[in-house]
Amino acid sequence: MKHILLLFSLFVTINATVFSQADVKSIVDSGNDLVKLKRFDEAMEKFDEALDYLPSYAPALDSKANLLITLEDYKGAGKIIEDAIKKNSDYPQFYLTRGIVNIHKGKYDDALEDLNRALDLGQGINDKLFENKVYVNRGAAYQKLFLNEEALNDYSKAIQLNDKNPNVYLYRGFLYYQTNEYEEAVKDFNVVINLDPENPFAYYNRGMIYIKQLKDVEACDDFHKACELGNNNACKMVISRCINLKTQ
Repeated sequence: MKHILLLFSLFVTINATVFSQADVKSIVDSGNDLVKLKRFDEAMEKFDEALDYLPSYAPALDSKANLLITLEDYKGAGKIIEDAIKKNSDYPQFYLTRGIVNIHKGKYDDALEDLNRALDLGQGINDKLFENKVYVNRGAAYQKLFLNEEALNDYSKAIQLNDKNPNVYLYRGFLYYQTNEYEEAVKDFNVVINLDPENPFAYYNRGMIYIKQLKDVEACDDFHKACELGNNNACKMVISRCINLKTQ
């Protein structure tokens, strides 16, 4: 009888754990939805709530770290990920996130090491969106190291995996801008604007190319738009170059 009761108790405990993880996943998903809506304080509350239930739940730790990256708290994000990797060194998303943190910190070689590790660990999960993010960020790290060919190769791989990610076109467009391939750069910034019409960097960068091409009216249209979207550099360009120019 005791044996039966023990088995029943174990069965109940296992099922409670399963349901608990499902509930926590739902909380994390809600937090990620709030991030998309830019309701960051509410999102952080959701991630903290999830971690109150399951302190080592990897998706919650990773989502919280990524939110801190969005808030430009790279030190806080890095601490969360460092602690998380010590507890779970085989979770590929942690290395992607730490790679992004290292890019923001200017540690590009460390970023490449992390992103390569993320790809190695991610081979078994068959997640194209994850691979896309890794290639985009590894391309960005290569670009920062002036390894342009490697960067372009990674951007091409990223687009093959997901051609709806505006970041890859933004980074590749800036690479084309740096190498004076202005027509190719404009094409990429146009794609960014089509995919993400509220992206100020695409308007600002396209405006800078139009300046190079002596298209002042088009440039100032883009600077005005980027400034409206919160890009301070674009606002400076409006004052210095566009204040007396009649825009379309």
